[in-house]
Amino acid sequence: MLEGLRDEHSHLEPTPGNKTAGWILGHLCITGDFGRRLCGRKSICPPDWRNIFRPGTKPEIEATGYPPMADLCQTFREVYTDLCDAIVNADDASLSTPNPFEPARPAFPTGREFVPYLMTGHLGYHIGQLGDWRRAAGLGHKGHL
Repeated sequence: MLEGLRDEHSHLEPTPGNKTAGWILGHLCITGDFGRRLCGRKSICPPDWRNIFRPGTKPEIEATGYPPMADLCQTFREVYTDLCDAIVNADDASLSTPNPFEPARPAFPTGREFVPYLMTGHLGYHIGQLGDWRRAAGLGHKGHL
C-alpha cells in the first residue's frame, strides 16, 4: 500500500472531502506511536506531527505542511514493527493506566484494551482509506505495506 507513494501524493485529494495519503499515513504514525507510549516506549514520531495528524485535524491539500512521503512511510514501518513488540513485552503497570485519550475511554478504559484496537480496527480502517485513495488517484492496489 505504500509502494509508489511520492511527495506530491501527500496532499493530493482525488475525491473531494476524503483524506489525503499524507494525512492517513501521518495519522497512523502518531496513533501507533501513541499505542507504543501506552506500552511504556519512547516516541518515534517527531512531536510536531501530533498537531498535524491528531484526531480531528483536517488533511492538507496544499503542497506544504507535511513531512516528506519517504519519512512518513519509514516512520509508519518503524512504529508498527515496534508496536507489535511493545504490546507483547509491556509491563502490567503500563497497560493498566487509564487511557489518556478521553473520547475513547468509555470503550477502551486502559491501554490493555486500546492498544489492540489501535493495532487492528483503527489500523484496518485507515489502511482501507488508503486503498480507496490509491484507486481514486489511479495508483491501484499493490497488496502489501
